[in-house]
Amino acid sequence: MIETTIELRKLTAADGMTLTNGAEFGKEIYLGINDSADNWHEITDEEAQKLQEEVSAED
Repeated sequence: MIETTIELRKLTAADGMTLTNGAEFGKEIYLGINDSADNWHEITDEEAQKLQEEVSAED
């Protein structure tokens, strides 16, 4: 039997804020092994909604 311990890193946006890396948006982000908190920043919920609508309009 092999036992492995896995460490999860989770980012949580402050109230009224959304996390983004420029392409993805979320309130809670679980970082993958090759991801870094430095790749993410907070924007207001209003900014996030506007950016997501712009992306949807382009598709």
